[in-house]
Amino acid sequence: MTKEQIKEQKKQEAREYLLKNYITPKTKLLIIIKSVSASGMTRRMKVLVNNYNISYYIADLCQLSLNDNGLQIQGCGMDMTFWLSNHITNCLWGDKKPKSLKGNGGGSVRCLEWITA
Repeated sequence: MTKEQIKEQKKQEAREYLLKNYITPKTKLLIIIKSVSASGMTRRMKVLVNNYNISYYIADLCQLSLNDNGLQIQGCGMDMTFWLSNHITNCLWGDKKPKSLKGNGGGSVRCLEWITA
């Protein structure tokens, strides 16, 4: 197997595991910001569902870097916890997002709900 095939297999396994065990359209994610770089361009975040840290599976699903402090999220100029929730939603369902998804406040973007700590 090539590295790309292994990544794709891990992504699919993480997707199936998360949908089977942790995430439904009504799930609310707890996104914890563990650290922010001095420049403000990089954050480390952990994702929990019902007090279970699912960051490892999210790293495989979304192909994000992970260390002991959490997932590495780069960027600025927007709510990066929203970006992460939306990215997780897109990786789980793609164009076939359940209509019951409302995110935080509804609107035109359908994604999983989240709270930030």
